[in-house]
Amino acid sequence: MLQLIKNEWIKLAKKNSTWIMLGILAILTVGITLLIKMVNTEPMGANDLFASLTDMTSFLNLFVVVVAASSIAEEFSRGTIKFLLIRPYSRTQIFAAKFINSLLFALLSTMILGIVSFLSANLLLKSQSPFEPVAEFGGWSALQVALMTALVNLLLVVLYVTITMFISATMRSQAMAVGLGVGVLFGSSLINSFMAMGISKYPWLKWNLFNTLNIRETLPQLAGVKLDPYFTLDFWQSLGALGVYAVLFYFFANWIFSARDVALS
Repeated sequence: MLQLIKNEWIKLAKKNSTWIMLGILAILTVGITLLIKMVNTEPMGANDLFASLTDMTSFLNLFVVVVAASSIAEEFSRGTIKFLLIRPYSRTQIFAAKFINSLLFALLSTMILGIVSFLSANLLLKSQSPFEPVAEFGGWSALQVALMTALVNLLLVVLYVTITMFISATMRSQAMAVGLGVGVLFGSSLINSFMAMGISKYPWLKWNLFNTLNIRETLPQLAGVKLDPYFTLDFWQSLGALGVYAVLFYFFANWIFSARDVALS
């Protein structure tokens, strides 16, 4: 199994697109920091951006969705899935290796984002110690907020990856998997605005998939900050719902990947 994961990582590392995405993530982080410096007339503290990872997690998630979508769809489109299946690994192991590989890419991207965000914020803005407290988080330091933001985003990544791989295993189309994955990624806020109108009448709607994606906004609750009344789920409820949805999507994605005939691809 470890060898299978290693092989998947080598295939990912050999793609130019992998390093291009990581480079774009770093460049955009520096660029947004520079833009904020130019438009702000008063000096801005570095921790204001670093604590939020320069709000670049959406772009990070987008790149992870692309990696997850291509990990399965490309195997079928190029016919290389047959070479994997003749090796002494089950389809469940192959699927798990691709899933883990996508999460490893997300972890690497998060580390790069954290380092670049810290350096660019402190070099281009008013330098601050990462151990200084952040007012909105009940006294948590900027480093604590950044780490928790990264951790919560990785939890969201798990769900995004399972949804994307479910679509990819079902349709075997990278474009479709990326498109629908991006739709979930960026369309959740719009869908939530429509759902909010029905939650007051049908309270069970608060457990819908898109509402649980608001978990990052509930993060201050862990620091003892009281949530605003409009939050229908708290942090722990959102975390539990995310876990359930991720398990369900992973189960069905793995089942479809294992059951479908390769000859039909």
